[in-house]
Amino acid sequence: MITVLIADDQTLFRTMLEMYLATDKEIDVVASVENGESAVKMALEHRPDVALLDSQMPVMDGITALAEIKDKLPATKVAILTAFEDAASIANASGSKADGYLIKDMTPEVLIMAVKCIYNDIILIHKNAYELMTSFTSPMPGHDRAITCGGFTFDKVDVMLMKHIADGRTNKEIAKIMDYSEGTIKNRISNIISMTGLSDRTQISVFAIKNNIV
Repeated sequence: MITVLIADDQTLFRTMLEMYLATDKEIDVVASVENGESAVKMALEHRPDVALLDSQMPVMDGITALAEIKDKLPATKVAILTAFEDAASIANASGSKADGYLIKDMTPEVLIMAVKCIYNDIILIHKNAYELMTSFTSPMPGHDRAITCGGFTFDKVDVMLMKHIADGRTNKEIAKIMDYSEGTIKNRISNIISMTGLSDRTQISVFAIKNNIV
């Protein structure tokens, strides 16, 4: 079960997030609050797997809350939620330790998929957020080889993973080269398939070639 904390000052939007996430039996919303200060307090109390924080909130904004949660609960994954037009907040968020940057204008299916991917150590940046971030700032450290696909940006680990798959390497060989467990490699491949709608390793290879990853 993936435990989730939600922080957003818009009651209606926050309630909608709760309802959407409640439709998935693998996700449990353990706390829902209206500001960053309460988010930090509830995070310490519930120690959620994933925290979804609005970038702009009263009392304490999402970026500040993110820093505090990461400092006190480094195992908790934190994603920033922001409106598409809030370019300044996206630019500020690019220097944080967020595990994801999501635009509020997303479908319930994308939200659920994003939570699961972030929980499984995949840094997600919505395509629109990524474009705004790069228009205001230089590329984020660690994302210098990121690519966008299906509305999301893959981090450099997944880019390298797809390259190895296209080169015909097995999971065991990839795990050894990238210094990850074989289980982690399998999970990342599953998430790539889920994210892109591809069906197997062969299609990942074709995708990698078409997108000049190899």
